[in-house]
Amino acid sequence: MIVYWITLAALDEQLSDSVERETEVLIELYRSRGVDSIVRAIELRVVELRPPRRYYLLQDAAGKRIAGNLPPMKPVEGERILPVSSLLADRTAKPDDPADAYPIVAHGRQLENGGFLLVGESRYRAVTARQAIFQALVWGIAITVLLAAAGGVALGSGFLRRIEEINRTTRSIMDGDLGKRVPASGAGDEMDQLAINLNAMLDRIQVLMESVKRVSDDIAHDLRTPLSRLRHRLEAARERTGPHGDAVIEQSIAEVDAILETFSALLRISQIEAGARRAAFSVVSLGQILATVSEAYAPVAEDRSQRLKTELASVAPVQGDRELLTQMVANLIENPIRHCPAGVEITVGLAQEDGAPVLRVADTGPGIPAAEREKVFRRFYRLEASRTTPGSGLGLALVKAVADLHGASVELSNNQPGLCVTVRFPAPAAPQARISHAQR
Repeated sequence: MIVYWITLAALDEQLSDSVERETEVLIELYRSRGVDSIVRAIELRVVELRPPRRYYLLQDAAGKRIAGNLPPMKPVEGERILPVSSLLADRTAKPDDPADAYPIVAHGRQLENGGFLLVGESRYRAVTARQAIFQALVWGIAITVLLAAAGGVALGSGFLRRIEEINRTTRSIMDGDLGKRVPASGAGDEMDQLAINLNAMLDRIQVLMESVKRVSDDIAHDLRTPLSRLRHRLEAARERTGPHGDAVIEQSIAEVDAILETFSALLRISQIEAGARRAAFSVVSLGQILATVSEAYAPVAEDRSQRLKTELASVAPVQGDRELLTQMVANLIENPIRHCPAGVEITVGLAQEDGAPVLRVADTGPGIPAAEREKVFRRFYRLEASRTTPGSGLGLALVKAVADLHGASVELSNNQPGLCVTVRFPAPAAPQARISHAQR
């Protein structure tokens, strides 16, 4: 806009200078050759103008026009703006060319003999130049805005696409694919540098996690083998000892079995977190699993003077590993049976909420403090600091690993009294496929 106004000012100044120079030329001609020479010069100039863009007026001291294409007027020295409509009454205006669209910029001079000379020029060129500049400015701004918008969309879409690539990579890593990396475009920009740094960090994390996993797996494998041999020897020794020795050996075998169960749970959790069991997914009925496991644990609960009841609604089947889901449900039911006192009620429920299966196991026992609910999903974490009750602290850790493998969430809440464990499975993605499978 600054360029626009500066250009307009320059055009107006140029027009004023042109009129003033023409006036000086005619004044010099008058001084050197007299009135007749200036009359002939004006008549020649008026005849040559097609159409007239210059305007002239030479009048005597009495105000009578001697020459020119303007009517007589009151003499005024200096520059002035004259409207065309008041000077040229016979001018026919066109719809697209108003009478006063191009006023006359005039310069008047008093002659030595009392006469008056006026030279004017239409602002046609200045106005049309202004319109052309304005149109060019509008088009320039429009094109600039369009190019800026297109560039912004292109840059924004490219940026969002690369951000989405990072999001996809992180989601894959969260799903257990630790070998996934953020792709780099090769442009060498800040996003590429970010991708390089993220990949270097992921490489380091993967190395550390594989190292920890390898150590844990090696310990579990290396200790399970000698413990298995020890158990076989204790069984062999039990056959050769008396009644007193049998009790000691039975107790030792039970301890070895508990240790072996802990190592087996560790290895199972490690396999689940690595996503190795995803290949065994098939269509599984949660209702059948809950009914079977509840039926198996009902006598155990009854022996501990506890009541186990089921509330199973019809829900859509899920894609999952039947063995792992059975183990998860068994852990959820076994937890309150083992840790709650006699007289509690344990409810196993299955419902359909917002199109997704929801599994709940609630009890009326002592519950878990709110501050401890997130911690119980850690491996070997136990609420009892003395760790005198049976158990390894891996039950809920296994539940969390199985839920994560199946894309489900696990929530612990207050049952008032007691604890409620809620497992929310994702809504099935292809209902038609599930209906067809169920019909078969």
